[in-house]
Amino acid sequence: MSLFANLFVCVCAFIGFVYGIVVLIKPNRAVFTQMITFAVGCLGFGKLYQIIRIITGGELVDKFQLGVLGVIGSLVFLFSANFGAMDSLADDGGKALRKYRLIALAAPACVVALYVVFMLFTDYPLLAKIMSGVIALFSGLSSYYNLKHLILPDIEFGVIECLRPYNVLALVYSLLSLIETFTMLRSAAATNIVSVLIGITALLIIPTVARGYKKWIT
Repeated sequence: MSLFANLFVCVCAFIGFVYGIVVLIKPNRAVFTQMITFAVGCLGFGKLYQIIRIITGGELVDKFQLGVLGVIGSLVFLFSANFGAMDSLADDGGKALRKYRLIALAAPACVVALYVVFMLFTDYPLLAKIMSGVIALFSGLSSYYNLKHLILPDIEFGVIECLRPYNVLALVYSLLSLIETFTMLRSAAATNIVSVLIGITALLIIPTVARGYKKWIT
């Protein structure tokens, strides 16, 4: 079942990745849409490595494996897509939007709480705690901006409103990626369920971004 779950995520991610290459990786497209495409691609390549590892008799939880870097890479790209130019476009840093910045801290706070509950009070190996900690770090950073851009009032030209559906999916993906690291060491059935949800999310992210971006520029 672990093989099929990883295969499902891999196929979904690569479908989204290829679609993103076709419609979003172009000179006249915004950089943030390309970063989101690369995020889905990272996930796909990470899961492809895990599939090969399973087929060749390797384990996914006994030691460090490169598939984790695919998840981390995807979160780094999602964070980078919203950090900087996109965030400054949505948030001018003024006092009027301070409450939204504070509310958005709920996302990384939730990530920290999950990490504390599932990792610090378990007998997980130290390596698993470190890997989950790294994923939690970038999950928290990414989810902060996704939640902030989800709740911020819209601005001129409607970019915030157009990208709200994407930010919902990205926020869900960030949390699911962290939860998957916990379930992998406890329950194969729970991991498979989380993997299916991750696959569905990865499949929807790129079309959602493309639709929102098209709506914004038109």
